[in-house]
Amino acid sequence: MTVAGTVVGESEFEIGEDFATRGWTDLLPVVAPTRPRVEALLDAVDADPGATLLSVEENRREVTVGLAAVNAVMAGCTPDQFPVVVAAVRGWADPRWGAGDRTYFYMSNASTGGAAQLAVVNGPVRRELGLNGATNVYAPVAHANVAIGRALRLILRNVLGFLPSTLDQATQGHPGKAGFCIAENEEQSPWEPLHVERGFAADSSTVMVMSARGPEPVENRTSGSAEGVLFTIADTLSRLGAMVPGGPVVVVMGPEHADLIGSKHGWSKPDVTQYLYENFRRPLADFERAGLTLRPDPARDRASYRYGARTPDDIALIVAGGRNAGISSVITSWCYATPPGEFILAPVVRKGGA
Repeated sequence: MTVAGTVVGESEFEIGEDFATRGWTDLLPVVAPTRPRVEALLDAVDADPGATLLSVEENRREVTVGLAAVNAVMAGCTPDQFPVVVAAVRGWADPRWGAGDRTYFYMSNASTGGAAQLAVVNGPVRRELGLNGATNVYAPVAHANVAIGRALRLILRNVLGFLPSTLDQATQGHPGKAGFCIAENEEQSPWEPLHVERGFAADSSTVMVMSARGPEPVENRTSGSAEGVLFTIADTLSRLGAMVPGGPVVVVMGPEHADLIGSKHGWSKPDVTQYLYENFRRPLADFERAGLTLRPDPARDRASYRYGARTPDDIALIVAGGRNAGISSVITSWCYATPPGEFILAPVVRKGGA
């Protein structure tokens, strides 16, 4: 697929059918990437269409700004959404994905583990684009969430070659592979948002990227204590099947839980992540009982326990979802080895630097 390529069809439908035959779609209808549509997206960013956003050494593929725009048009992105797509791809290019002679970005997309690429958006761009961070946060509710998430997935397929049953060897995968973009519900959080906590200005906008499993629900509608809710979250994080690979995790706390813990009981974000860090663990004997082989890890093995996080900062706490029930969720990572305590956040930069 190239920006200059030409596909002829009598209708948008026929063009979409031709693209599907070529393996360029997720088998859903697409918007035909005509030159004016692609150029409208390119006009929203200060970058040359031929500039490289991401190179993947293992399969010698690269994402240019132009190719990102073509796939974003196909996904239904509008020009004002395109800078978020560009920021996420730049996040994929962050060198912290790599460790030694292995590139975890490549591994996470080709692996049998079946991860999807999560994008978490913070800052004013959430409101400007109408991104959903509230009720049904993981569902196809807002156009921006769906279009941005789908654009990123089409870039993985079409530009980087991660096709199911070929390079993408996911044993099962999960629905986030269709698109996995959410926003933080900053307005209903008692704490500073993720991007501010991680060093960005409050009036800036960012995208956090992570190779992620699907969200796992955490339901506790009855506890009136911070410890009760947090122990439930820690227990969900500590399931055996997710503890073996380890890595950073995202706790997506529903506003009702956040209000109980942060507003009513006065726990700070560091209080919460410290508690979760201390209780995100399983006895080593449990792994032996399950027949799960662990490599010794001095950073996470102590006092007969395997700890899930290397440091409390390996736990990213965001608030998202509706304030209508005591429900949260956790998202564990796959093949993602940033330095301890770090997450990858990329700034969203629009034309003119705004």
